[in-house]
Amino acid sequence: MTTFKQEIIVSQSPTREQLERIYDILGDVFSVGRAFFQERMDFDSSYDAKTTWFATVDDTIASSVQVFPLHIRVGKSSLKIGAMGSVGTNPNFRGMGLAHQILNAQTDWMKNEDYDLSLLLAIIHPFYEKVGWKVIPEKAYSISRPTTVPSNASLDIIPFDPAYLDDLRAIYEQFNNERTYTVIRDESYWQDLIKWPLWKNNDCLLVRKENRIVAYGIIEKSDKDSIFIHEFAYLKESEDNAVDLFLALCQRRPHAKQIFSMLAEDHRITAYFKEQGATEQMIDIAMWKKINFTSTFSKLQPELEARLQRNEHTAAQELHLDLYSGDEHIYLDYKLHQLTISQENVPNTTYIPLVVDELQLIKYIIWGYDEATNGAESRILQALFPKQNATFYFSDRF
Repeated sequence: MTTFKQEIIVSQSPTREQLERIYDILGDVFSVGRAFFQERMDFDSSYDAKTTWFATVDDTIASSVQVFPLHIRVGKSSLKIGAMGSVGTNPNFRGMGLAHQILNAQTDWMKNEDYDLSLLLAIIHPFYEKVGWKVIPEKAYSISRPTTVPSNASLDIIPFDPAYLDDLRAIYEQFNNERTYTVIRDESYWQDLIKWPLWKNNDCLLVRKENRIVAYGIIEKSDKDSIFIHEFAYLKESEDNAVDLFLALCQRRPHAKQIFSMLAEDHRITAYFKEQGATEQMIDIAMWKKINFTSTFSKLQPELEARLQRNEHTAAQELHLDLYSGDEHIYLDYKLHQLTISQENVPNTTYIPLVVDELQLIKYIIWGYDEATNGAESRILQALFPKQNATFYFSDRF
């Protein structure tokens, strides 16, 4: 009996013909259909073919994974995120580890392309845990769908129109200024966003005052019993109108039984949910992976310096910190109100060791350090990583 070894090749930058075949595979694997994936890429003006990876088996395209480059805020700083999506394998080639081979190759590539962290949204956790992604649960609130109508009958609530896109962009920028975990969206991103399939599966309502848009909210368009608020932002002057806008969005979903929100703790709608006796639960979808430890902290340096300067326990101190995560060290030297971050320590200097595993480190960066201890190490971690009102909007999902 003769056996033949199949040739597996992992590549990036598919030709258009190869990309069409990848769309075919994704359309066959996922119920949303082929057009969902094709439109997401065809209407992305920043799309770079190098972000599409695929595996061939004896010259047949069998599996693919897409990297969606995103930049998220961490206070005044920003990090480059490799958002992993469109993971699909032809059923005839499953069990060969093709997607894992692609993900490992993409990890190496992202390290060389200045990515800091990687985010993956999934429900099949063990599959991705095998190649280094780990679950970090995120908080959600749910209430029974309100049946009350907006209290201000004269409030001008109107449906979205592309003519208001610049208004939405301005509100988004003001509302999310320095808000950790939010995606930095330029004008092209906004123009693309309203063409993507996720946007088409939403309803967007706006609050207009004196011919000026002052708030907007987005709710998913679905016939499910449980519906998510996808995005919600307002100018500070219009915070009092937020609940009425939310109630108007709920009226668009009369069949829904539960409304879910993953908006930040300081959001007016989060406060409203709590006032209504919301149920709190953790959603296990987001999976994270550390890509480049040194790059991450280099980019965070201005934000970390500002945090140390304004913290009462650290502002006037001299600090030398050895932040140790996995097998990597980063040295933080804070002196005369200035922070230096390096891979090398200062000779003849005593460093305070801060041992943080990868999962803890990502939690601290995105949501802040919230452990209830009062030791010197805890105070330092609280200064470096204070609680963040972090939000990742569904509109940016991939």
